Amino acid sequence: MTLPYRLVLLFSLSLFTQSLSAQREERLGGLDRMPRNEDALALSPSTAKSKQALNLPFKDDFSYPGNTVDPSKWELSDVWVNQTWARSPITLGIATFDGLNRFGRPFRYVGNDSVGDVLSSREIDLSNVSDSVYLSFYFQAGGWGEPPSGGVDSLVLEFWRGSDSSWRSIWRSESYPESDWEQVMQAVESDFHRSDFRFRFRNFGSKAGALDIWHIDYVRLDDQRTYLDTALNDIAYTRPHPSLMINYESIPWWHVNESFNIENRFKPDLRLHYRRNSDPSGPSPNLTLGEFNITFNGSIIAQNGAPDSDLDNSHGDNIEVRFPVPDTADAGRPRLNYINPPYADEFELISRHTYSGSPQLRSANDTITRHQVFKNYYAYDDGSAERSYEILNNKGGFIAQRYDVLVNDTLKGLQIYFQPAIHNIEDQEFTILVLSNQSGLPSSIIYESDSVYTAQYTDGNFYQSYLLDTTLIGPSTSGTVFIGIRQLNAEPLSLGYDQNSRNRSTAFYGELDDMYQSFLEGTIMIRPLFRYIPRDFSLTDGLASKPFEVFPNPSEGLLNFNLPLSIMDLSDYQLRLYNLQGQLIESQAPSEKWQLRALPAGLYIVRLESPTNRQQWQSKIQIR
Repeated sequence: MTLPYRLVLLFSLSLFTQSLSAQREERLGGLDRMPRNEDALALSPSTAKSKQALNLPFKDDFSYPGNTVDPSKWELSDVWVNQTWARSPITLGIATFDGLNRFGRPFRYVGNDSVGDVLSSREIDLSNVSDSVYLSFYFQAGGWGEPPSGGVDSLVLEFWRGSDSSWRSIWRSESYPESDWEQVMQAVESDFHRSDFRFRFRNFGSKAGALDIWHIDYVRLDDQRTYLDTALNDIAYTRPHPSLMINYESIPWWHVNESFNIENRFKPDLRLHYRRNSDPSGPSPNLTLGEFNITFNGSIIAQNGAPDSDLDNSHGDNIEVRFPVPDTADAGRPRLNYINPPYADEFELISRHTYSGSPQLRSANDTITRHQVFKNYYAYDDGSAERSYEILNNKGGFIAQRYDVLVNDTLKGLQIYFQPAIHNIEDQEFTILVLSNQSGLPSSIIYESDSVYTAQYTDGNFYQSYLLDTTLIGPSTSGTVFIGIRQLNAEPLSLGYDQNSRNRSTAFYGELDDMYQSFLEGTIMIRPLFRYIPRDFSLTDGLASKPFEVFPNPSEGLLNFNLPLSIMDLSDYQLRLYNLQGQLIESQAPSEKWQLRALPAGLYIVRLESPTNRQQWQSKIQIR
């Protein structure tokens, strides 16, 4: 029977629509959890400041270390102080408002949008001020995080009026979702000139995670100001210290020693970002840029203590400027030269950059420091996840990144940061694979693990290690290879995504006959491990009088322990046995012996861990 033309057309359109809906697609999402150190975020009595009212001026640029606000200026808050979430900030460090509490957990998963983070000043004495009190600050919507929705989400400024004990709404954001910074100059009227004045910022949006994000920078409150008093006198770095390496944040330490022309893997100069926050009509800051030193084990191995003093003559005011150190185009200055292998073991180089010559007061934003770590992994990312990365409709497909491995080596596994996002992935499974290279594209499967791994969320540190069930030895793991995972479930896996490591073209997804290169510019947080299991896979602690030991190893099933602490000190701990795929097999309270039930022969992880995120220990064992 011949179908009518219209029915054939509708049927064809339906098939076409279904095929489109099944196409693989990249997606960046917001975060619904972040690993944060709860101990560091708790305001202890030793860090709590006196509650005596503050005097003017009040200023905070959030450039100090750590992720919590300064308790000498602010009440305990859920905002996230950081250096990576905003685009081109005014100074180094910003305060981020989202739907996460100070422990990195959502305020709630369900319900309508409402108030998320609150940043409230301590009491400020305005009872004896001169006229013309102004509060100024900069704000940005979204940055590298998920932007707020126009007309729905907002950032609000409120003043406390002690005369009727109420918060009064003074200002509300009106720009969505502009990535530029805007400065607000808000007058503090005489009604608020009291000894108990306070102000606070609140964001309205989703309470389900790091969503609908706002950032603020450089908050200033003082009297004898005018609406035109917008200029700052603070020359500041605006971005963290970049990697010393050309393509990576880190490579294995012995690759530094063994690879050919290793100096070509390191940058001949560093491109740093700063901003001359100053009055264009005033005198030039006359900065001396480019002062740096690089140290190894406390000894200086490179420095520039006498840089040119005119490097900033052509730099504009109140805009972010990128400049080289050293300036090799000027006065024939040589490139950076500090690599002197061999190094005997895992090591780090410490690089510090600063400037001098400005009449401004020195502050934390005048110096940037980097600990360039060399352990046993390759890393493109800087360890900060601003978004989650997912591939839709990718069941059975790959998510892999290209790595130029410098020497023949043994691949031991992957470190992966699975980013908690809108849906739960803890039942999702994957395998680990290595793909060959052909003209810069994935070509064929060199290796795929027999074991199936279960995605795990992490706290305290970003990465979970997933170890291979069999050893994969070079040369198949040297040169250009693609290393990653195969997604086994229909639901997408949410991986951490670093937005600051830009202009990458290293990620691919799909299958060999249906492969796509990522068009996004950040990097997926996957790190291949080489030669040995990470040293911190078996942790010790200053509280321990002896290491955590498990014997015999190999074992027939009866384990004996030398515990690092007394049984009394381990009262909230558990002994837990995991397979290499991260699945919990058995657990029991700490003891000096553990008789395991019949288990398949193979490798396992014994972990001594605490639910309160205290120190943990673990050891790899073999069951025969």
